[in-house]
Amino acid sequence: MTKLTDLKPVDTGDAAAVLLAVAEHFTETHPTAPLERHSLLIAFGAEAYKLRNRSLTGDADKLAKAALALAPARTGDVTRGEYALLLRRAAAEAGHDWPDGDNDRAIPNIPGIPGPRTEPTPVAVPRPRPEQGQGGAA
Repeated sequence: MTKLTDLKPVDTGDAAAVLLAVAEHFTETHPTAPLERHSLLIAFGAEAYKLRNRSLTGDADKLAKAALALAPARTGDVTRGEYALLLRRAAAEAGHDWPDGDNDRAIPNIPGIPGPRTEPTPVAVPRPRPEQGQGGAA
């Protein structure tokens, strides 16, 4: 039986999901406003809390810290919408670039995991020519 004090590693996919949720929030809510440090920290904590089913006994704080570790540094005067683009890129680099188009692949390519095997292309081998003088007309 696990206890609340047991250390469990945070899945990179969960941290990438927090990055995408924060990016979505910044895109929908005041995307042209400048990004402030406190709103960045609050957004990561809130989205991690939502992804952990709004549970106080979950590990939302660890998840938020793991997502912040994956997030790009806030440099200069960047807007919330611009930072959302950076967050989406960081989530993709974490290996979770999920498709969003109708003709995109259903299963994403994750770095480090090989894709399906491809069989070699068959090569046509020429038949040997029948030798002259066997069985017939000359």
